[in-house]
Amino acid sequence: MATPQVRVRLGFTPNTFTLDDLVRGVLDTGQLGGAVTLTDVTSDVQNVAISRGRSKDLDSFFTGSCAIKLLNNSRKYENTNTSSPYYPGIEPFIIMHVDATTDGGSTYEDLFVGFVADINLTYPDSNNSFATFIGFDAFMKINNTELVNQSFSSTDSGTLINNILSSSTVKFSADRDIETGISTMQALSGISDNTLSVLQTIERSENGLLFMSKSGKLTFKNRHTTFPSIASMTFSDDGSDIPYTKVDYKNDDNEIYNIINLTRTGGTTQTQEDTGSQLKYLIRTLTRTALLNDNDTEVNDAALFLLGKYKNALLRFDNLEVNLKDISTGSQNSILASEVGDIVLVELTPPGSGTPSQLTSYETLDSISYSITPDTFKVTYQLSKAEQQAFMRLDNALFGHLDEDKLGY
Repeated sequence: MATPQVRVRLGFTPNTFTLDDLVRGVLDTGQLGGAVTLTDVTSDVQNVAISRGRSKDLDSFFTGSCAIKLLNNSRKYENTNTSSPYYPGIEPFIIMHVDATTDGGSTYEDLFVGFVADINLTYPDSNNSFATFIGFDAFMKINNTELVNQSFSSTDSGTLINNILSSSTVKFSADRDIETGISTMQALSGISDNTLSVLQTIERSENGLLFMSKSGKLTFKNRHTTFPSIASMTFSDDGSDIPYTKVDYKNDDNEIYNIINLTRTGGTTQTQEDTGSQLKYLIRTLTRTALLNDNDTEVNDAALFLLGKYKNALLRFDNLEVNLKDISTGSQNSILASEVGDIVLVELTPPGSGTPSQLTSYETLDSISYSITPDTFKVTYQLSKAEQQAFMRLDNALFGHLDEDKLGY
């Protein structure tokens, strides 16, 4: 089957008028700033590596990264080459945009939108040169801003995130998708701290999700975001659905916690524990401090919820790998459209006899990684058990099971 066609574009800035710049600051020679024109460099692509998401359910989402290796034998990607058509716009913080198509270019699905941080030139021999552009999503920008003596009124978690992003020392773009929060955050007075650190504290206080989408949009989902009644994709090894090349089936102790200690700023520590789990798995403590909730009752509810999630060991799938070259166009489109936080069904048929004959589990996509060359197109998903994260939902086929799914708060 045909492999999806990747497209790589970079937002070189060779002619943008820049004050006090010896090259781009000459009157009547540059262009006023505005929308960046993206240049297609796909013909020079040697490989693309993309990584977005989080390491596990309890972690915040990391800054997404993308590395693009380009053939540079014509020296187009050297900023010291004044003959380059992109000179002098080959520089850090230009836009990096990677997408892919399965229909010859009529429609494209975003895979990564971010900004170049490093440009590395290599010369493996006398005949070849390569330029590797390493970029990160807009978490990089937020992480380089600080709140300086800022104050914010008490409000829901989503509104507080919006207020922080729009504050005078951050001024993040309007390219965001922020849901209204369920939890009320306390007022912040005269706060001075790293912006991303504060936003991720709000994420933990809400028990929501804060991430940069594959289209470069800052996204916040509250903990009551409706879980779907069906999985977005089904992966199986029996020929019935999307085939995969490998998957791990894990039963480990990496995420067992039977004492939960949560403390909000200005509050008292709320502790919940399970002695049965302690006797079985030893004492394992999860501690979170400096939460921003406005009352201890809700923090105690959060401790109860986290204890319910993590007091027992869970069988789960992880590290699921798919070669897009081996699957149908429809399945390729589903994978290209996938986003962190999506829920999928994984099916595994072990060799030999036994009951059940097939292992199945609904899983949440924690991270998405692509490895792309002119001849290969692979995706790897890191997973966490969806039932472990979801609240019970009435009339929901996946998360509406009595005695199985946890009550929300």
